[in-house]
Amino acid sequence: MARILLLGSTGFFGRGVAHKLIDGGHQLRVLVRDPMKAAAFKIRGAQVMVGDALNPAAVTQAAQGVEHIISLVAVRRNRPQSYLAVNVDGPRIMAEAAKAAGVKSVVFVSAIGARLDSHYKYLTSRWMGEQELAKSGVAGTILRFSMVLAEEGGPLIDFDRQANFGPFVIIPGSGQAQMQPILREDAAQCVVDTIARPELLGKIVELGGPEVVTFETIVTWFLEARGIKKPKLKLPVALLIPGAVIMETLSTNPIVTPDEINNLQLANIADGIDSVSTHFGWRPTALSTWAPTHWKKPPR
Repeated sequence: MARILLLGSTGFFGRGVAHKLIDGGHQLRVLVRDPMKAAAFKIRGAQVMVGDALNPAAVTQAAQGVEHIISLVAVRRNRPQSYLAVNVDGPRIMAEAAKAAGVKSVVFVSAIGARLDSHYKYLTSRWMGEQELAKSGVAGTILRFSMVLAEEGGPLIDFDRQANFGPFVIIPGSGQAQMQPILREDAAQCVVDTIARPELLGKIVELGGPEVVTFETIVTWFLEARGIKKPKLKLPVALLIPGAVIMETLSTNPIVTPDEINNLQLANIADGIDSVSTHFGWRPTALSTWAPTHWKKPPR
């Protein structure tokens, strides 16, 4: 089993990856700002180091003696931490630490749709982060995921806030952009499996679940599972952007940002419907049958 440093272990996706690594028998080390958030990993045998994944000295120290680094560090909004500081500088800092420590490889988690395009600030920052890793010369694999879903956290927080805001559930644009949602546990298993796939080094691998559905369909899964009867209202992007600009300006945690509205108009599908089975040899969970039961609120 491998010695692995995981960056971003306490986030929505990171928790799933950390437990999968421990389940697989790997020697896990995590670098966290708040050790209390990593208590569950420590109980299971992980080594917890305290430090910031954006601090070069802390990452360099944490990388000593490990064979692989996995980085999940990213922000999807430009506040309170900036895209530049986290999504661009973070991969550079990680790559420099990996090079200094002589690690065998890194796995860097990005997003489908990463591109250089001023209309999509988040996706541009993810593309720039990929470029930082590529130009470092460190052996690495970039995994781009479609929408990652779980029983709690992540997009569910957004769906819940939107469903409780006003008399309608607003769908930005047509709601027909295609998605390939993947269960968090399945996405986490892909990350773990990549460690043992040297043939993926130097590649960008796009991954999603076994179904292609629209964004509106995913929202409908949520509403039906939670028993929310509010009608859906589709509004043109041009009509929503001004309000989103105001919310982003006045709130530290707006319901939606202009960049998120724009991103939701893009197709978010992998390079094949069977991308996971093609690369890793197993089939991920179908969210259409999983969501109706797992998104129900637990009884009080």
